[in-house]
Amino acid sequence: MARRRSRRGQQGWHIWRKLFKFLTLAALIGATGFYGFQVGQKLAAEQISTAQSEIARLSEAEATHKDKAAKLEAERDEQKARADDLAVRYAQVAPSEEMKDLTAALRAKLDGGLDAKRLAFVIANAERPKHCGGETTKRFMVKTARFDGASTWVRFSDLITVSADGVGAGDGSEQAFDPEKPVTVHFTPIGGKEVQVAGKLPLQHAMVVKGGEYRFTIAPGAKGFVEVTGDRCDYRG
Repeated sequence: MARRRSRRGQQGWHIWRKLFKFLTLAALIGATGFYGFQVGQKLAAEQISTAQSEIARLSEAEATHKDKAAKLEAERDEQKARADDLAVRYAQVAPSEEMKDLTAALRAKLDGGLDAKRLAFVIANAERPKHCGGETTKRFMVKTARFDGASTWVRFSDLITVSADGVGAGDGSEQAFDPEKPVTVHFTPIGGKEVQVAGKLPLQHAMVVKGGEYRFTIAPGAKGFVEVTGDRCDYRG
């Protein structure tokens, strides 16, 4: 009887000891889990705080970038408006090709010793040509490196001789110049100084000789020839 009781006591003690170990182990597991949960929450909170700070920093940087971009765009628009305004103003005051030619001609006359007052007087009294004598058209052959024969000049009003030099056509013909290449036209008044006009045809030239204004137009003619149309008008200067 006593032995049975002793066994039962030992069995009960073993059960309680196992239960105690189980409860202790469960408590340890629970404590570890709770600690891990707390640490995880803390780390998550720190990560959220860091992410929020980074978002705030990036948002501020984006706002600064947009502000700089807006300022640069405004400056670009302002500079473009200024450039357009300057272009309009320059177009209003820029000299035309005719004015450039006139300025160059005036400069050449002044450099040649002609009095500025005389030039101003001539310009002030210049008028449209009057009493023109009617146009006359003549033709002559253009001189080249391989041709310098007859019919290479004409004369207008027995005062002005017109001739020209050109580049050979290169097609085997010795008496043909190339009308697509520049030519040099010579205008020589009797007793006066020769004037040359160079360029691609057609060309125009005007000159004053003995009280008359002679106006010429030089254009390609038949093969090897140019045609010169001249007109004389009274000149008042």
